[in-house]
Amino acid sequence: MKILVTGGTGRIGANLVPRLLNKGHTIRSFVYPADASRARKLDAYAGVETVYGDLRDYDGLRRAVAGVDAIYHLAAAFQGPFNARDYLDINAMGTLNLLESVREQLPDLQRFVYASTEGVYWDARVNGRYFEAPITEDMAGNYPNMSYLMTKWLGEELAMVYHYQYGVPICVMRFSTVIDPSEFLNEDGLPRHFLYSTAYNTYRNSESYEVQDIRSPGDPSVREMIDALLAGWDGEEKLLVSLNPNGVPYRQHFGDVRDIADGLALAIEHDAAVGEIFNLAGAAIFDWSEIAPLLAERHNLPVAEARAPFNNYFELDLSKIKAKLGFQPRHDFHSILSTAEALRRGEKTDVIPTGVIFGQADK
Repeated sequence: MKILVTGGTGRIGANLVPRLLNKGHTIRSFVYPADASRARKLDAYAGVETVYGDLRDYDGLRRAVAGVDAIYHLAAAFQGPFNARDYLDINAMGTLNLLESVREQLPDLQRFVYASTEGVYWDARVNGRYFEAPITEDMAGNYPNMSYLMTKWLGEELAMVYHYQYGVPICVMRFSTVIDPSEFLNEDGLPRHFLYSTAYNTYRNSESYEVQDIRSPGDPSVREMIDALLAGWDGEEKLLVSLNPNGVPYRQHFGDVRDIADGLALAIEHDAAVGEIFNLAGAAIFDWSEIAPLLAERHNLPVAEARAPFNNYFELDLSKIKAKLGFQPRHDFHSILSTAEALRRGEKTDVIPTGVIFGQADK
């Protein structure tokens, strides 16, 4: 098949494309021109055509979809210089532009795979996310946070409407938080998610999304947690067991980019994917109470614990994607860590690193 991959040089796209090539497909990679430093990431691969464009450019999308048999729509405004209107235009209207291009030009399209997010389960009325039972696909909330999560949810809704109304063969994949091992360690070779300095810098920064998302910043208990966390930083690095406001250690489901790419590749191989929404995550379920002490021993660092006003406790139920598509995640915490350390040593691995987002083009 000839496959269009929007965001083909991004964190996920660049790891998906080689898998598709290995299965005999040819690729048209759709790249946002402003993401200059990553634009030529796939040049070494035969069978990849790179085209530049913007999801807001309808005519450009019509040209991009011409003659393709399947589409992976991964591109989205994320962690860039965007405001709320940009997110809506790129993520929601951009998806509509792509779907309209398909409806008008590709009556025989075999698959349209839409990349969605675990964020459709979060509720803007709640500070963070806390789910005692694994999250199933029927548990989507009503009010995802603006701007990224809301606009990705809108794109998901549009995609499913085009399936039911116009017969577009949609498959929606809701990703857990994606980890690229090349980004897992900080400049000192330590996993940034488990460091006291990470939490300290997050909660002293009034612009961080955790602080911005606090629903009741005037609540004395919220201020007390933040003040206690900040006061616990003495300038010496340590591992942190982050606690939810109720005292339960953080627990979060991640997806190694390799597991995410593997799951995406299955979407065009099984007819059972059409018209379905799937959770897609890896084998990495991080429990801070288990991992922080392990890392502390590994790096000879002390361990502390502190409550945070941002809830973080969840696991995605992968029963559906395992049953219907035969998905089996492979990469747990130890796999991610060992790959990250290998990359830091300059060794070749099976990961294509993300690179600098929105950086200057390579000379």
